[in-house]
Amino acid sequence: MTLDLHGRPERRRGAPIVEPRPAATLVVLRPGERGLEVLLTRRAAHLRFGADMWVFPGGRVDSTDADHRATAVRETAEETGIEVDPEVLIPLTRWVTPPSLPSRFDARFYAAVAPAGTEARIASPEVAAVAWLGAMEALEEHARGELPMWLPTVVTLQQLGGLEGEAGIAAAFRPGSARGRPVIEALDEDLRRVDQPWAGGIEGRLATGWIVGHREWIVVDPADPTGETADAIRDAAAAAGARLAGVAIRGLRPERHAGVEMFAAGQGLPVAGGTGAALAPYPVIELAHGERVPFGDVPIVIGGAPSAEGSARWPDAVSFEGPGGVLGS
Repeated sequence: MTLDLHGRPERRRGAPIVEPRPAATLVVLRPGERGLEVLLTRRAAHLRFGADMWVFPGGRVDSTDADHRATAVRETAEETGIEVDPEVLIPLTRWVTPPSLPSRFDARFYAAVAPAGTEARIASPEVAAVAWLGAMEALEEHARGELPMWLPTVVTLQQLGGLEGEAGIAAAFRPGSARGRPVIEALDEDLRRVDQPWAGGIEGRLATGWIVGHREWIVVDPADPTGETADAIRDAAAAAGARLAGVAIRGLRPERHAGVEMFAAGQGLPVAGGTGAALAPYPVIELAHGERVPFGDVPIVIGGAPSAEGSARWPDAVSFEGPGGVLGS
């Protein structure tokens, strides 16, 4: 199984892994009748990859840009006609393109709240349409197949759902205190705990993941989309003489699945989850209660019913029963 990248070409097999280029994205919001609305743009049909995908304005850092903030502001003006003061940008997250792709970016995401009534226009041939939607409304349309989006867009909308105003956004994305490299701790020969920085792409936030397996490793709940945790797990697998067999997610919260593409994109690794996990913007083997994850050399099974967080269409979270009991308990 290869992850559907919606037209993003894979790196040619054997080709060198390219270094990610610095980039920036701006999430523009405005007050609406039912809360904050998010500006989304649809990429034009003629583009080489990602045609017709819905994204936030953004692009790579140019030599004339003072910093990432300047890039986010410039790209937003060029694509939508909206002018934003770089001083008001709220830092959100960091996303790095997986090494399996030929074009890679190390992107910083920011947010800015524009005045009520702010309008956007199609200001670039790269943009085919613009739309203002509530975060959860956009996710519902994505779930119905009406708004195709990549994982960074989906996760950012999940994180913004229910927030109100600049203070609420700043608090929700405030950096955590965790610093340093990921930590992988062997609990027994078939179970390892992974402390992941950059959980959900937020600097200093920590989330717990798991590695289950003896020589065929299953990565459970990859939270880090920057690649730091993925690199550490690959190094640990090589040192142990193991290989990665696939990914399992306990739900669709950002701290459960934001790092999925770092393992699955273009590398043929399957992803398994519980009922409702197929709403994710990547292929998922959806399992019912009591079913075993169909890869890896140590069995783990779905051990709980999904609950709802934010929306009944975005379930979270089942449990996995594996070595040592219920993972995460």
